[in-house]
Amino acid sequence: MKVTIEYDNEQEAIQALKADRWQGALWKLDQELRGIVKHGYIGNREATDAEIAMAEYCRKKLRQLVNDDGLNLDV
Repeated sequence: MKVTIEYDNEQEAIQALKADRWQGALWKLDQELRGIVKHGYIGNREATDAEIAMAEYCRKKLRQLVNDDGLNLDV
């Protein structure tokens, strides 16, 4: 498939070309939060209950925002 998109602004074009990097960064954040929730550790130390709860909240919110925009982190 071939797609042609024209931009009036160079910055918008650059951001569009970096969309895969944005997706990758968000996926990495999601996986980091998932690890905290699943294993209960932040780096080498045990996470507090509050930290685990916040990681779970942030992960759910991130996925909600992404899904609301019709995007998918798991592609």
